[in-house]
Amino acid sequence: MATPDLTPADWVNISLTEAMLAREGPPLYVAARLGCVAATRVMCEAGTHLEVLGPKRDRPLHAAAANGHTNVAATLVSAGCEVDPQDEDGNTPLITAVLHGQAGPVELLLAVGADVNVARLDGMTAVHIAQLPGTPKAIYELVMLGQEEDQA
Repeated sequence: MATPDLTPADWVNISLTEAMLAREGPPLYVAARLGCVAATRVMCEAGTHLEVLGPKRDRPLHAAAANGHTNVAATLVSAGCEVDPQDEDGNTPLITAVLHGQAGPVELLLAVGADVNVARLDGMTAVHIAQLPGTPKAIYELVMLGQEEDQA
């Protein structure tokens, strides 16, 4: 991604934002977890590394997906982050969104080509998890539709 022309004031704002967020972990990861669309966008445009690791070797896209921050997830995907990275348990952002009952990120991730068949360390995929009792019907239907499109 090309770095946009940023003014000295822009760089100061980026530096201050990163410093404040860094208290709780990698700034982009924290911004994604908190749903800070503007901070995420600024850091992506400034060339921040998109694949920084959180506490469970999860990425900013996992954090956005887990917390239902669809706009942040869309910003990260548009900036070029990986769609199917796995955390220390093998969860992809799609699996994470399904586990947390977040329909918006599930729909977005499926639309950008997330693989419903990537297996976690225990062998479970997004399809398996969507079929577990307690999964919201909308998420189940989205994942099943994603599976059908994947097989087509």
